[in-house]
Amino acid sequence: MRRFIVGFLATIGTLVLLGVVAGVAFFASGPFSPKPLPQQMVLSLDLRSLPPETTSTGLLSGGLFGGSRDIVETVQLLWQAADDPRVVGLYVEIGDEDGGMARVQELRQAIAHFRGKGKFTVGFAESLGSGGSHVADYYLAAALEQIWLQPSGGFGVTGIAVETPFLKGGLDKLGVKVEGGKRYEYKSAPDSFTETGYSRPARENLQRLIDSLFDQFVADVARDRKMEAAQLRRLIDTAPHESEQARREGLVDKIGYRADALEDVYQRANGKRDLVTLDEYAGDGARPKTNGEVIALVRASGAIASGGGSGSPLDDEAMANAEDVVEALENASQAKEVRAIVLRIDSPGGTYPAADAIADAVGRARAAGKPVIVSMGDIAASGGYLAAVRGDVIVAQPTTITASIGVFSIWPMAQELLTSLGVNVERLSVGRNAGMHSTFQPPTPAQRAAINRELDVIYAAFTAQVAESRNLDANRIDAAARGRVFSGIDAKRAGLVDELGGLQLALNIAKAKAGIDEGRKVEIRRYPDETDRFQRLIDRVFKLAGVTASPNLAMPREIREALAKFGVATRPGNVRLPPLPPLWR
Repeated sequence: MRRFIVGFLATIGTLVLLGVVAGVAFFASGPFSPKPLPQQMVLSLDLRSLPPETTSTGLLSGGLFGGSRDIVETVQLLWQAADDPRVVGLYVEIGDEDGGMARVQELRQAIAHFRGKGKFTVGFAESLGSGGSHVADYYLAAALEQIWLQPSGGFGVTGIAVETPFLKGGLDKLGVKVEGGKRYEYKSAPDSFTETGYSRPARENLQRLIDSLFDQFVADVARDRKMEAAQLRRLIDTAPHESEQARREGLVDKIGYRADALEDVYQRANGKRDLVTLDEYAGDGARPKTNGEVIALVRASGAIASGGGSGSPLDDEAMANAEDVVEALENASQAKEVRAIVLRIDSPGGTYPAADAIADAVGRARAAGKPVIVSMGDIAASGGYLAAVRGDVIVAQPTTITASIGVFSIWPMAQELLTSLGVNVERLSVGRNAGMHSTFQPPTPAQRAAINRELDVIYAAFTAQVAESRNLDANRIDAAARGRVFSGIDAKRAGLVDELGGLQLALNIAKAKAGIDEGRKVEIRRYPDETDRFQRLIDRVFKLAGVTASPNLAMPREIREALAKFGVATRPGNVRLPPLPPLWR
């Protein structure tokens, strides 16, 4: 009876949601549908929050009804607008200091293409780099023809800073130990729990990474602003600067308020005072179409995991369900109209079996005769890199965080804490290694040896796949692996990626691999189709109605999920990075 009532209520809830969607569709197609756009227009793009890699399917985030546009769609719309004779210019609101640098580069490349068509670009920022530890907002602004800065805002771009909390000392005081291991010295994911500070290899690797990112930023911005790189470094090292000084030094072009910047835009648009938002432009049926040969776009965004999650239908965490990605690759490879596949990856990694399953699906798609070109976003590291490694061509942005070829397993062991609280946990087991990942009792020497063997096996399999796919000998794979993290530029030097660029370059390579003429337009078809968004929400509604129970004594689910976000899990096979600063999320 209980199951019937729960199922009945879930069904009623789903029908209500379907009714809401039907109502939205009616209003969207009826008298409230978008009006035709003018024959001359300026696009308005608000980048005070950069488009995400993928939009949420959760209700709280507005993802069900497409409340936000992801980076792929935003870039595609900018490319279409560049070819649209009705669009004469672009106005950009700037302000996301924490945006991922690879996403900024995607936008910079789209803006450069837009400007290359003879169209003006103007940006306005209330301030630049006021957080003092990231460069994303100014990196984006520098791609524009003209930068307006508010008088009271100032220029506070001072470089890139990364801070990592190390919890070992605090955990020791609580009586919580962290068990496990890693392969090898550069795999720094567990260090926040097992060390009191950066190890020498981790410090060297992370410093090299941020040096590479900053060098790329300086080179690009110096070219954009027509100044010497040394001069730009000096200005950053002496920042912050008040607005007028920033203008005198050539860091920005104009000082004024938003109304002043808009007035300048209107004058450039021959006095027309209407701006068209990107959402309005996306809904316009007269914009240039991209019909033609079909290239499939499959995406793996977020931590890679096997099976379906039990997330709330109200909101969801970015996860790449390996089964969904594998199914999408299989469907795209079997579709006769699909000429090639672009696999877009933005992931810090996940579990080895899940990432390996995606890598296998990439190999099967290629065997079916479909070229697979990998396009990397802000990050495609550890399991994210493993998922990419069998592609025909791997394309990364110069600032993409990638590689991290390694594995770890750690979990908390709270025996001392429980003893201090008067809690006694006893164990009954069958099998010598039963309970070896216990939260309550440390592993025996034999169990530690078993855990280390499993880590060795996974690391050997991971590196063997990379060596075979990338044609690297033992010395080169050792220099590229051991948990090292690379920028896209350094990964190319190490032989881990093939080309530096964004989604458009990946699409051009896919066209070439599929034998499509360079001048022909293509249709980018997403797998799975975005209309599956609502079906995924329905699935979550029914999962929410399910009842599960476990007889095992374990840590509360909320604690386990919180620890999992920091890469703490109880089984070997984690091929992922630790939580990273907002700069490259």
